[in-house]
Amino acid sequence: MKISLIMSVRNKSLLVLLIILLSSTLTGTFIQFLKGDIFQNAIELKFSHMSLFIIFLGLTILFEVLLYYIEWLYENKLIKEALAKQKISVGKTLLNLKYYKDIENIKENNLNKLTNIIDSLEYSYYKAFFDVLYLLFRVLFVSVALLYINIYVGLIVVLMMFLPLLITKLFKNKLAHLEEKLYEQKGVNLKFYKNLMDNLKYIKVFELRNHFYRKFISNVEEEKKDWATSKNYQVTLNAAYSLSSYLSHFIVLTIAIYLVYKNAINPGTVITLLGLVDQLSMPILSLSRNINSINSTKKLRNQLLSNHNTIDDSELETINFKDQILANGLKLNIKNYNLIYKNVEFHKNKKHLIVGRSGIGKSIFIDALLGLSPIEAGVIQYDDKQLNEHGNPLKKTSYIMTENILFDETVLYNIIFSNNADEIQYAFIKKLLPDNIIFEKSIDKLSSGEKRRVLLLRGLMSDKETLVFDEPTSNLDESTSQVFWDLLMNIKNKTVIIISHNTPQDILKKFDYIIDFSNYIERNRDI
Repeated sequence: MKISLIMSVRNKSLLVLLIILLSSTLTGTFIQFLKGDIFQNAIELKFSHMSLFIIFLGLTILFEVLLYYIEWLYENKLIKEALAKQKISVGKTLLNLKYYKDIENIKENNLNKLTNIIDSLEYSYYKAFFDVLYLLFRVLFVSVALLYINIYVGLIVVLMMFLPLLITKLFKNKLAHLEEKLYEQKGVNLKFYKNLMDNLKYIKVFELRNHFYRKFISNVEEEKKDWATSKNYQVTLNAAYSLSSYLSHFIVLTIAIYLVYKNAINPGTVITLLGLVDQLSMPILSLSRNINSINSTKKLRNQLLSNHNTIDDSELETINFKDQILANGLKLNIKNYNLIYKNVEFHKNKKHLIVGRSGIGKSIFIDALLGLSPIEAGVIQYDDKQLNEHGNPLKKTSYIMTENILFDETVLYNIIFSNNADEIQYAFIKKLLPDNIIFEKSIDKLSSGEKRRVLLLRGLMSDKETLVFDEPTSNLDESTSQVFWDLLMNIKNKTVIIISHNTPQDILKKFDYIIDFSNYIERNRDI
C-alpha cells in the first residue's frame, strides 16, 4: 500500500499541484527583477525600454494571477476529495465493526470525527500544508535570487528569516498538546449536549433545569478556556515571528543603503532586493504559522488513522449449525465486572426462552453468542465448529434488540428492506400494523409502540434460520403482545431464542426450553 505524503491525497495529484506551484513561484520571483529594471530605466531616462518592461510586467502579472486561480481551484478539489475520503473511512469503520462492546463511546468518538475533527482539518491541515508547499518554493527561489544579487546580503537575510522556523521546531509538541486538549473537550461537550437533549423531558419532570444549566455553562467555559489557551499560545509565537521578520527587513534595508553609497549596487537593484525581501519575510512568517497549524493537528490525525476492531464481511466465514449451539464456560466482562456462565445449549428448530432479572447479563450473552461481543474465556460452538473472530453466525440469524431504533427510510423498507411487498408479505404485515402506518414514509411520526411493531415484523418476516428477540414486547399493549406471541409460536422449522421477563403463562408452556439465568451466572468484580 502506497503511503501518501499528505493524508488522503494521492501522490499523483500532489505532483500536479507541485508543478502549478513551481510555475507560480518562479513567475513571482521573476516579477521582482522586472520591477527593478523598470525603476532603473526610469532613473536613466530610458523611457522606450521602460515602456516595454511595463507591458511585459503587466502580462507577467496576469499570467501569475491565472496560475494562482488554477492553483486555488485545484487545491479546493483535493481538499474536497480528502475530506470526503476521511468521512467515508469513518463510515466504513463503523459499518465493519467486529465487536460492539463499549458501543456508546465508539459512537460518540466517531460522531465527533464526522462532525468536528475532519472538518477542522480543512484549514488547519490541508490548506496549511498546501500553503507550506507554495511557501517553500517561494523561499527557495527568493533565497537563490538574493544570493545571486549579493552573496552577503543573501546569507544574512536567509539566516534571519529562518529564525521563526527554529521557534516552530521548539514549540510544536506544546501546540499539538493544546490543540488535542481543545478537541477532547469539544468531544466531551458533544456527548453532554446529546445526553442533555435525550433527557429534556426528565429534566422538566424532576426540575433539574438549574443543575444542568450550570453544568452547561461550566462545559462551555471549559471549552472557551482551552480554545483561548491554544489560540493565545499561537498568537504569542506569531508575534515572535513578526518581530524577527521586521528585524531582518531593517537589517537588509540598512545594508542596501550602504551598498548603494559604495556604488556596489544600483538603485534598481535595491528595488529588486527589497521586493525579494518582502517576498521572503512574509512567506517565512506564514510558513511558520502554517507549520504550527499542521503540527497542532498531529494527534487529531492520529485519531482518524486509529480504527476500532474491524473486519470486512468478505473475510468472514458463515457459521451455521444442524444440531445445536453450545456455550461452554463463557466469561464476559462488562463495566469492570466478570460474568461467568454455566454451560448453555440451544437446539436446532426448537424454541428457547431466557429469563432472569434485569441487568443480570442476558443481552451481553446473546451478543457474545452471535459474535458481536468478545469473550474473555470459554468457547462457543456451532455443532463442532468453534466461533472465532472470523466466524459470522449473523448470515443465518436475525436479531431484534431492545432499542426501538429504525433506519431513516420508509416503514416498509424498515420491515423487509424493500419498498415493494407482495400480497403474502402485505397480509402478514397487516396483522401488526394498519395501512396508514405501513405506507408511512417518515419514521418520525411513529410512536415507540409502533416502532416496536415494525422491528418485530422485521424479525418475524426474516428468511433466516434462527430468530433472536430481546424483550420483544416492551412498549406494547397486552393485545398487540398476544398477536406477536401467536405469530411467533406459529413459526415452524426455525430456531427461536427469546429474552423476556413478561411472557404470558399460556405462552410459557409452548417453549421447548426455558433457561433461567438466575441459576446460570456468577458475577464478580474484575480486579
